[in-house]
Formats: sequence, structure tokens, C-alpha cells
Amino acid sequence: MILAGVLDKFPLLKIMLAHSGGALPALSSRLASCVDHDPVVASRLRHNARYYLGQLYFDAVAYGSEELGFVSSAIGRSSAYNAPSTSASAISSLESEGKLRTLGSSRMLFGTDHPFFPPLKGTEKWKSVTENLAAIHGVAGWGDEEKAAVFGGNALQIFSIAWV
Repeated sequence: MILAGVLDKFPLLKIMLAHSGGALPALSSRLASCVDHDPVVASRLRHNARYYLGQLYFDAVAYGSEELGFVSSAIGRSSAYNAPSTSASAISSLESEGKLRTLGSSRMLFGTDHPFFPPLKGTEKWKSVTENLAAIHGVAGWGDEEKAAVFGGNALQIFSIAWV
């Protein structure tokens, strides 16, 4: 969808990626490099390929704080790639200000693998729930506001639900 220009044509389209976006956040720079080497694909895009991470939503199912932090940072730096060629200074400015993870958190929503992976050996707790809760609580750089947003605030906003 990114390479076909769908997100440029429909910028308000809401797409959520499972499993914290899978490999996409980790391979987004490689994707951008591949686009740079393909003039046909590059001509379809208005922005650097990494920019489009900031137009997507991601469930926070990664089972680890560091993994969620990485995804959040990849999303957070997407806004610096608003043109096909982006300066490294724009990204390092966001990094030095510690804004990458907080910016990225606005595109993430709590999730679990429930009802898959039921409790193990008689425990009543669902590991997919408890580990993802712990992961969100442990993301370095996320304060209470970012965590509350991931736990439900972002979903309320995305789906235009008023909390009464």
C-alpha cells in the first residue's frame, strides 16, 4: 500500500498493523533505500518511505518494553521524513529532545494475542495480557500520559468515541 501510493491518495485512511507492525518498523530504512533505487516506485510517492509509518496505527503486541520502544521511536521519527530527501539533522534534533518515543506512542494501541495462548499449567493469568501490560509500563521515555494513551486513549480518539 505504501509503495503503490495508496497512503498519499487516501491520507485519512486508518490502517492498523498487528504485531507492532511486524518487520516494517525495523526494515523501514531498507525500504526507503530500495525506493531510492527504483525511480518508478519513487515517482509514486510524495514522501520518503519512512514517513508513512506515521500514517499507520500499530497494536502494542510485542511482549517486550525495548521492542515497543523501538517501534515507537521508528514511528516518532517518521514526521522528519516529510520530503523525499530528509536531512539527518531533523532526526537527530528529535532524538536529542527525547521526542521520538513520545511522538510514536500516539499511533499505538494496547493489544494482546487473547484468546490464543491460554494460561499455562493451571495459572489463571493469560501471559499474552500480563506481558503486554508490563511491556507498556516499562517503555523508557513513556510517561503516564503516553501509557494512558496506548492503554485506551488513542483508541477512543481513533474511533471517535466519547468517554462519558
